[in-house]
Amino acid sequence: MRIFSHLSYANVIATLALFLALGGTAVAGTRLFVTGADVLDHSLTGADFRNGSVGANVLSPGAIRRLKGATGAKGATGAPGADGAAGAAGPVGPQGAAGTGVSTTTVAGADQSNYADMTPIASTSLPASGDYVIFTNLTVHNTGAVDEYLNCGYRFNGNLSGASGVGTTAGGTSSGTSAGVVTADGPTTVEFLCQVTGATSYDISNVTMRVHFLG
Repeated sequence: MRIFSHLSYANVIATLALFLALGGTAVAGTRLFVTGADVLDHSLTGADFRNGSVGANVLSPGAIRRLKGATGAKGATGAPGADGAAGAAGPVGPQGAAGTGVSTTTVAGADQSNYADMTPIASTSLPASGDYVIFTNLTVHNTGAVDEYLNCGYRFNGNLSGASGVGTTAGGTSSGTSAGVVTADGPTTVEFLCQVTGATSYDISNVTMRVHFLG
């Protein structure tokens, strides 16, 4: 006898109704999803998760803070940065003390009548070692009968330093300036004097010696 030869729609519906009546409760009572209540604390490991399936959006802030790897190696030093802009000019500093500069000493000499050869006419002290420039103004009256040139110079530490003199005519009066340079090794005295030549005699007056210390 063939069982399936006369199946009708009514037979199928009746069979499904019977199946659901017997097994429907068991199917309806089965949960298809796993929740946190079904997982024991600390029982899941990385092997239980598919890569990329858990993002930071589902982790707590505390869990995210604990996701810190080991400190990496020190990176290479970067290139130097560009030079910064120049700063503003600073305030002007106080004025410094005045320098020594050139100091000048002026000495007047004594008038000389019938001047004797190589007699000091004026003298002054040179206070320190260094270079000095000396100018001596004088008036010379030739009392002789011939024209003569009066040679003059400076003496210090026993040494003579030549300088310019004054040219004179017989019976005439001339004025001039005798200039010279003296280099002193230390404190000393410098003298201005002249050298008479021939038989001419001289009267000397208005003698002023100016000493400039250059340092």
